[in-house]
Amino acid sequence: MTTTPNANSGAGNAGADHNGNEELKTTIPGAFDPALIQRMIDQGLFIETAAGLMAAEVPEVPADHSLAEHEKNLLAAVLVGTDDQRERWGLFRRAIGLRFDEVVPGSIWTQPGLRALALEIDELFRGRRDIDVLNAYAIREDVRQRALDGRFRGSLLQIEEALSEVIAWGDDGLIHPELDFKIACRLFQSAKARAVFYPGLRKLLAREQIDCGIDGELESCRQLLNDATSITAGRYSQSFQVCRASDAGRKCLTLASLPADQRPKPISTGIPSLDIDMRGGVIPGTGDSTWVLAARSGVGKTTVGIAAAMGLAYNGASVLVLSCELSRQAIGARLFANYCRKASGVFSSRYSANELEGRGEVIEGRDLERLQQLEAQFSAGIAPNGERMGEVLYQSKFAATVEALAALVEDCKSANPNLSAVFLDHFHAMGPTPGFGSNTTAELAARATTIKAIAGRCELDMFVVAQLNRGAYGNPTGPDVSHLAGTSELERYASAVWLIDRPKLDEFTPAQPGLLEVHHGKFRHGQMASGNELSKTTIRLDRSHCYLEGDEARKLFTGSDLYPGVECL
Repeated sequence: MTTTPNANSGAGNAGADHNGNEELKTTIPGAFDPALIQRMIDQGLFIETAAGLMAAEVPEVPADHSLAEHEKNLLAAVLVGTDDQRERWGLFRRAIGLRFDEVVPGSIWTQPGLRALALEIDELFRGRRDIDVLNAYAIREDVRQRALDGRFRGSLLQIEEALSEVIAWGDDGLIHPELDFKIACRLFQSAKARAVFYPGLRKLLAREQIDCGIDGELESCRQLLNDATSITAGRYSQSFQVCRASDAGRKCLTLASLPADQRPKPISTGIPSLDIDMRGGVIPGTGDSTWVLAARSGVGKTTVGIAAAMGLAYNGASVLVLSCELSRQAIGARLFANYCRKASGVFSSRYSANELEGRGEVIEGRDLERLQQLEAQFSAGIAPNGERMGEVLYQSKFAATVEALAALVEDCKSANPNLSAVFLDHFHAMGPTPGFGSNTTAELAARATTIKAIAGRCELDMFVVAQLNRGAYGNPTGPDVSHLAGTSELERYASAVWLIDRPKLDEFTPAQPGLLEVHHGKFRHGQMASGNELSKTTIRLDRSHCYLEGDEARKLFTGSDLYPGVECL
């Protein structure tokens, strides 16, 4: 084999110009060019071994179009159809490990059109669009309207083409098993992990026989594995994994030097007996606590929970009420009944929860007109005093597992970043998590752990309504934390535990209607009780409206207008 001198010279000079190495100008007899060979080794085409150069075996790498297909499968599974698919997008966000306050990264999409479409979906999901229904039709109409209003900053044509492509992909009349959302989500994660892992692996293999320190290669390999695993294992998060001393110092300095009138103030539940154990209430954006309201069946724990939820809403906090035993109609009637009672200022039998569920007297005439006015105010988020309320959200999930409820809470927090408190009614009405068999104690302990975790992960306060066991019946000193049914973990994680009972003078005298005793079983942060710990306080409820009328702990706030309409018992 011979090569013209001109060809050799050109190749040699190119190598010298590229590497700046005069030694590479010399060609090896037989017309081999060292610079060319080195470049081929650097590119991974050849591997240096003890036996000489060998062709590198290149792992099969999925083509980019394959990854794009999985992206279209995923988006089509969300967009095709007329139903609201927000729950599916929330499942995808959780699958890749995003927090409620993180956006789906644009970097995980290979095509600009799909990237723009995915970001539109995520913005809608997170409550940053004019609509709250997620499907292709809703996305298209929202984008068009924003473009007409001059509020759309992007390419309308790009979004339209991406939408048309995705809809055509998933709605071509053929059977697409891969469009089952869980399958589409898993295939997308796998394809994305391969696209991240294999190109890097190829480069590592190309350097296998290079005489250099192994530490750098190991670190590169470890990083590749971490990046790929973060996608498949649900850890694709944009947050910092750890904080440094400088973070703590800077944050503490900012909080410590903040003037008192500028510091975030706790939002009251409207129930003094609860607030004294909560340092005044909940602070939006910093919550991570669980609070337990427990009682025997029929005593009124749900009633107290509804009153506390509405008290927070009146004072500006956004709340979510979840029930595993009441229907949506029953929850809504109790919330609205409380609002009607608050607006009346005095007790009235009208607009009770029973009536608002359509099971009491017919509401008509002037009563109906008044109810329509109250409904308009309540729907508009206007408190009875004319000020803005926090948002009131609710849902019924009969016998749902704690994992299903946690997913709902996380999705709701993503869509409503101002959400401050969640009321779970109730702990012992949830469905069992599979895998524990007959070990109920372990399952309940895991349930309590999950609730605590979701409080911290979503930065909100969880109010957990719970059941007391049989030991609470007839206990001469009243219920205590040992009477929480099933597990001690619920009390262990709680910042406060309130045990509610009906006071009785003796076993022959019936309890006074609406009068309840709140036993303060635990208060981790102390009490706002002027140095005197209150182990028990008495409250009075209008149960038909889930409304607090009087509270013994009101005396600790004498002169304060924080509890309008609440009598000091």
